[in-house]
Amino acid sequence: MKQKLGDLAEISLGFAVQGSVKPDPDGNVRIVRPANGNERLSIDWESVVRTSLPSKRKLRYLQDGDVLFQAIGKEHPAYLVEGVPEGPPAIAHQHFILIRAHSDWLDTGFLALVLNSDSAQAFFREKASGASGKVVNQGVLKEFEVPHLSLPEQLQWVQRWRQRCAAIETLRAEIDMIESWFRGDFEIEFGGR
Repeated sequence: MKQKLGDLAEISLGFAVQGSVKPDPDGNVRIVRPANGNERLSIDWESVVRTSLPSKRKLRYLQDGDVLFQAIGKEHPAYLVEGVPEGPPAIAHQHFILIRAHSDWLDTGFLALVLNSDSAQAFFREKASGASGKVVNQGVLKEFEVPHLSLPEQLQWVQRWRQRCAAIETLRAEIDMIESWFRGDFEIEFGGR
């Protein structure tokens, strides 16, 4: 059984920025852009820029458990919002659609995995419109069907994803070390001649 995402979550557009984001170390908000997403399908908060926005603007601040779906581009990754740092609140950039689940049975980590699956990404590429930049609109997300698994099953898939990410990171670190050792040995033996 599947349910439409629009029945399970509030779906809203990110904040429309006029021009490029102007960094301001004393800014009143953090703005999460697509470049801030990482391979773990979460946000790299260290790279998120602070900026200043007029206090009169009504903003939707990000919360742990939100999902950010990249609506514009060749790919449409989704990122789970976790560990929102203390300090100025964070908002989503206009290239994102913010998904805030209100269903008791839907784990947003699982939702991010589903949205990033090969079949979902193929669906979004097919439904995207626009000549230059491919755009997935809110209506497509609202109609997207989410598989109905029990919460424990969803959490198992999220745990398996986290284990997969940790294993890949460990392997990459080992590969980097092997490459470094070889380069170092080679330079000692043949460098400077």
